[in-house]
This record gives sequence, C-alpha cells and structure tokens, in this order.
Amino acid sequence: MSSIRFTSLSINPLRALVLFLAVATALIVPAQTTGQLTEAQAQALIKKLSTAPATSRPLTVAEINGLLQYVADQAKSQAAAAQTEAATAAASAKPKKVRLGIVMPRVDLGPGFSGDSAAEPLRGMISHYLSGPVIELVPLDALVSQQIDAEARAKQCDFVLYSSATQKKTGGNGMGLFKGATTMANMLPMVQAAKLGGGLISAAGPAANAASSAQEAAALSKGIKAKSEVSLEYKLQAPGNPAVVSHEVFSAKAVTDGDDVLTPLIGKLAEAVATEVTK
Repeated sequence: MSSIRFTSLSINPLRALVLFLAVATALIVPAQTTGQLTEAQAQALIKKLSTAPATSRPLTVAEINGLLQYVADQAKSQAAAAQTEAATAAASAKPKKVRLGIVMPRVDLGPGFSGDSAAEPLRGMISHYLSGPVIELVPLDALVSQQIDAEARAKQCDFVLYSSATQKKTGGNGMGLFKGATTMANMLPMVQAAKLGGGLISAAGPAANAASSAQEAAALSKGIKAKSEVSLEYKLQAPGNPAVVSHEVFSAKAVTDGDDVLTPLIGKLAEAVATEVTK
C-alpha cells in the first residue's frame, strides 16, 4: 500500500485550521461506522478537503474518521516495513560462519601422555584458539576416512581439520604423518572414538574456556622433557575432496622438563587454519 501523498496538494493555513477543527469535532462526535478506505478513496478525500472553500466543512464526520484511520494504518504499515528492512539489513551484515569439523587429534607425547586421554585436551586447546565470530567449531567423532567424510557432510562442515602432536628426543621437522598419504585411514590412529561431554566449547564463556585451556596446556606439558623436540602437524581439507587445502608442521624445542611449548605451537596452527578457512 503506497503512502498518503500530502506534499502534492497545497493546503493553506486557513484550510489547515478548518481541518484541525473538523478533526477535533470528529473526536468528540460519535463516529459513524465506515469501511477501510482504499488508496483512491483517501486521495479523493484529501483533494476534496484541499480544494473546498476555506470557510466550509467539506468532510463529514464519517469521512474524517475514515481518513484518520487510513493515516494511522499507513503509519503502522510504514513502521513495520522499516523494522523489517532494518532486521534484514542487520542479518545480512552478520558474517557467514565457516563450519570447521575437528577430528580427534593423534597425540604421542610420551608414556602417560598419549592416546585418547591426551587427545581431547589437545582438541580443546585448538578449539579455544580457533573460536570466534566467523568460525563455528564442530566436533567429529569418527576415526576412519569414510566415516569422517560422512559425518562432516552430515554436519554441513566446510572444512575438516586433522592434527597430530609428538615429542622426539632427536631433532627433525615433524612426524610426516600425512606425507604421501592418499586416504584418511592412513593418517589416523586405530583407536576407539573418545566420548565428548557437551561439545568443544564450554557454555560457561570465554573466561572459563581460557582457564580450561591453560589447565589442559599445563597437564600436557608435564610429559615434555628437556631438550626434546615437540612437533604439531595439521592437515586441512574439504569433505568429499581428497585434495589438501593446507598442511604444515610447527616445531619447538623444550628447554626444561614441563616446558609449555605446545601453547605457542597451537597459536601458530590456529592462525594458519583461520587464515585459510576465511579466505
């Protein structure tokens, strides 16, 4: 319904006063029952009012009430349209989140700091660093290539992140876990899936997540030995596509026993992955 057009018609101050008096009269006189005015009827009444002699009362009480109702309806319609437009604009302004599936990491940081018990804390640390307004983290429980791919597609993931951490007494450039591999089955440990307790990110908020990440880092660092080299490797790919999107190995040498070299490595991994998935 188009808006009422007063600007195209000239109403001098005297006629405006007549309209005001007519409206005031209508407010104290019982209104006659009228149907809702159409656009054409409303414009006709406006024209009738603007062209009538200044000393006359061109509209009946019923016509004035109908015109007032029409104006009120127009105002409500315009307000609703503006609200809808603002909501649409706000929704379109929000950045589209990238859904990133995170596979349970492979961890070998020495006796007592390997396998499932260490994998979940490492995934929690990686998730903490990757959490933000443009990336939605999705935990993936599957451990073999076909199941990972199927789960990632079912959960509408845009990318899948594989990661691995290891500790070596001698130097090197990482495990080479993914080097030359053609299927995910060759990249993942043959272990049972760990059970998640409520997802990757705690509902308690950023502060609680940061504290939890710090505790996880401290727990994993207890297995780090002085002069050993810790490597963190990741591989990123799209579900259903064997092509590697991104792959890198980050390494650091521990100075003392319990040296937390994992945290800065995870920061580098998160930076590289976030840059890649938000291109």
